[in-house]
Amino acid sequence: MLQTELITNLNNPFIDEIANILKRWINIDKIEEIKNGIKHKTYPYTITLSLDNTLIGFYQIVLHDNDNTDYLPWIANVFIKEEYRKQGYGKKLIKTIPKYMSKLNIDNIFLHTRHKNLYEKFGWQLMQILDLNDNIIHYMYTLKK
Repeated sequence: MLQTELITNLNNPFIDEIANILKRWINIDKIEEIKNGIKHKTYPYTITLSLDNTLIGFYQIVLHDNDNTDYLPWIANVFIKEEYRKQGYGKKLIKTIPKYMSKLNIDNIFLHTRHKNLYEKFGWQLMQILDLNDNIIHYMYTLKK
């Protein structure tokens, strides 16, 4: 069965797998940050998408992303495992964001991405184009409850 879950328990079987994915993907060890968020019921919040107890993907809600402190909180690290891509799971994961915004009492949330015209389909509003000094165009979006 396909399900999403906000990780609230340190015994969640996906914590180490997510930390390993993040370490390979963004080259940062996030295991202690993830565990601290769970333990203290604070940022970063990690939301998973799984099918029959197999992790398909996840995203995090973080306080800051790329040191942009003018806006908070942020959706970060939206990830679908390669073998599950192009099957609609990313859309299913993105559609859960308003549910978890409500659950966490978040009225407004932000993200930046290289993907233009993706998040608009889910009610996100383009705010600006960001220059992160990496020669890639990034788009900043917001979603309001």
